[in-house]
Amino acid sequence: MTTQPRLEAPRIAGEEIRANFVKSVILIVILVAIVIGLSLWIGAELQDRDTGLIIGLVVTLVVIPVQILTAKLVILGMARGRKADPEDLRERRAIHIVEGLAVSAGLSRTPPLYIIPSDVPNAFASGMGEGDAFVAVTAGLLNMMDDQELEGVIGHEIGHIVHRDIMLNQLVVGLISTILILAFILERILLTKALTGGNRRSRNDNGSAGAAILILILAAILIRPLAGLISQLLQMAISRKREFAADAYSVQVCSYSEGLARALEKLDRDSHPYSSEEKESLGGSKLAAMYINFPGETLFSTHPPIAERVRRIRNTF
Repeated sequence: MTTQPRLEAPRIAGEEIRANFVKSVILIVILVAIVIGLSLWIGAELQDRDTGLIIGLVVTLVVIPVQILTAKLVILGMARGRKADPEDLRERRAIHIVEGLAVSAGLSRTPPLYIIPSDVPNAFASGMGEGDAFVAVTAGLLNMMDDQELEGVIGHEIGHIVHRDIMLNQLVVGLISTILILAFILERILLTKALTGGNRRSRNDNGSAGAAILILILAAILIRPLAGLISQLLQMAISRKREFAADAYSVQVCSYSEGLARALEKLDRDSHPYSSEEKESLGGSKLAAMYINFPGETLFSTHPPIAERVRRIRNTF
């Protein structure tokens, strides 16, 4: 007697979005906890906890606002985007799709559409909120997708705008930059302590002083790589959750799952590790997390496998 495979329970788009939002918040809290932990460690090494917290606060207040405020101009400049031309038939249909989805999503303004002069099919959204958000698609995407598929892709990008994922992404990048700076400061403190404090101790107890110096040097060597590794893993996890949430939102706002599912399958069939020229046409690897798909990423991929995304999309209502 053969047993029938158990069917997966259908996913409700709204519930999928909420679940991924909660998971993203938890991961961000972990990043904040790392910042606080490093600040306290710096304070402990300086024998002044308040000084450590002040250093952490100053670094955070400098790095994160700069990251958030400059993101849009930097991203658009790197990708060399231009505003879509309504006189071009292909670009006009994309403009109309953006306008329709903006109304369906209840946005206060229609995000302008930008065209990336690249034959590589791809798309992304940017902006800190509805007021300055925009959608960007490549010339290659316009050539590849039919109207339903293009609507699915743009719906995904509208989802990033509605969820304020660009601000979230820049916050994460800012926190990671803060963590790496604090790890560097801690590394310098530990090395200085090993070189100066160890000499004083060696006059009294060569054995214990040597062990203490070894521990300090080992901690100094490992602190930055470990901080970077943990930060990258958390960034990857947050980005993947936001991609799933944007996929679910596209199904919700388009009231149709097949458009995005087919679009992703087309991207997957056309997928190959991007050459250096293709990466350059999209603005470089630093923008990988922004795009709807970026094949050839490393172990720390910010995108879930397309097969898994398509499976979820087709099971979301």
